[in-house]
Amino acid sequence: MIAALKFTHIAGLSLWCAGLLMLPILLARADNPIRAGEGARMRVFAHFAYNFCVSPAAVIATFAGGALLFARWVFEPWMFVKLALIGLLVILHTYLGHCVARLSEEGYARPAIPPAILLLAGLAVMTAILFAVLFKPPLDAGLMPDWLRTPLGRQLAVPPVPSR
Repeated sequence: MIAALKFTHIAGLSLWCAGLLMLPILLARADNPIRAGEGARMRVFAHFAYNFCVSPAAVIATFAGGALLFARWVFEPWMFVKLALIGLLVILHTYLGHCVARLSEEGYARPAIPPAILLLAGLAVMTAILFAVLFKPPLDAGLMPDWLRTPLGRQLAVPPVPSR
């Protein structure tokens, strides 16, 4: 079970990350007004890749990773750093989707952030995630606020049962 979850997570993550690295390159090539035919093909390909490859891979990687998190019960400080970095990947994914949608609607729409910067940002976040996962750096629990580290010893609130 764990091996299948790991395989699914790594396969989905590989496709998602490859797509996040490919989309800025497609955006850079699609907004070239000199080669109109190639730009149109790149726009269609970017739209198809984002909607039918990259986004489903992101969902699969996220669900398999969440299942692994609870199956292995990995609640270590490095995991929270990894989850924060994954949040940055989600932000990059969303911004690239916005750029692809604008490109599809407007034809020639240069992204506000240059594609080279998007590519480097994706590489940096992916490298940081890989570092956190492979090396599992020992982080001091003292970095977290006290209210997260101290159990309160109270019962969870139970909602009232509606009467018939």
